Amino acid sequence: MSATVQDIKIDELCNSILRISKNIQSVAIINKLGRPIEKVTRDDGLKQLPQPKEEMFFMQCVLEISMGKDYDSEYGPINYHLSERENLTMITFPMRDHVVLVTTKKDTVPISLAKKIVTTINGYQTS
Repeated sequence: MSATVQDIKIDELCNSILRISKNIQSVAIINKLGRPIEKVTRDDGLKQLPQPKEEMFFMQCVLEISMGKDYDSEYGPINYHLSERENLTMITFPMRDHVVLVTTKKDTVPISLAKKIVTTINGYQTS
C-alpha cells in the first residue's frame, strides 16, 4: 500500500516527477517538521549527506517555504523556490502542509523544469 498525503499517492508523485527529466537527481516529500516521508533518487544521484546534516537541510527547505507564506496576501502563494549551487540546482514546492524537494544537475533550465513540476504536482492535488 502506497503512503499518502491527504489522498495523494506520494510514491507515484515522486516517480512522475523523476520521469519529467533525466537531469532530475532526486525527489523528496518533506513534512512540516523537516522529516522526509518519501525519497526517490536516481542510481547516479547526488552524494548523500550525513544524517544530521540531511535533517538540517530538509528543515531549511521547509522553513524557506513556510516563511514565504507570510507574504501570500501581498504577492500570492509561492509556486516554487529555486536555489542554484555550484554543483546542483534545488527547487522546492509547497504541497498542502508538505514540501516537495527536487534536486537536478546543474545543466538544467530550472524555470522551465519548475513549471512542468508545478503542473505535475497540481495534477495530483486535484485528482
